[in-house]
Amino acid sequence: MKLTPCLTLVAFVASAPLALHAAEVASTNLSVTATVLDSCVVTAPTGLVFASVNTGTATNQTVQGSVAVVCTAAKPNVSVKMEGGDNAAAGKRYMKNNTNDLLPYVITSDAAHTTPVAIDGALYTGPLNAVAPNIFPVYGQVPAGNYAAGVYTDTVRVTLNY
Repeated sequence: MKLTPCLTLVAFVASAPLALHAAEVASTNLSVTATVLDSCVVTAPTGLVFASVNTGTATNQTVQGSVAVVCTAAKPNVSVKMEGGDNAAAGKRYMKNNTNDLLPYVITSDAAHTTPVAIDGALYTGPLNAVAPNIFPVYGQVPAGNYAAGVYTDTVRVTLNY
């Protein structure tokens, strides 16, 4: 009996053992992490710099500065407080020169100088926006008076509670 080529192929395939071949599988792990930031940074980008104080003048000498706070998330209630400075005494702030002479000054939160920021008092209390800088102006004022010549300095710590 003569088989045609088509039938020969069918006969060969039919007689071949069935080979079941399982699919190969490869796997790996995908690492998933996140860091949730809940922090704030407080800076004083503009200090209170009195260019020169004229001794004996009849008016107060004033300057403007600022305190900035940036938080990674909005805060519903914060306080920005200002301490007395390195030379505070008897509830007042003072700058000091290299011969220990003192120059009094007041920090206020308004340009009219009607709202002084007390030693350890709040410059601001309330909510803060997220990401964008929250800028709080501060104003320094040296009262009129006779003061010894010299370069006076002080450092006031600003603390953010959130």
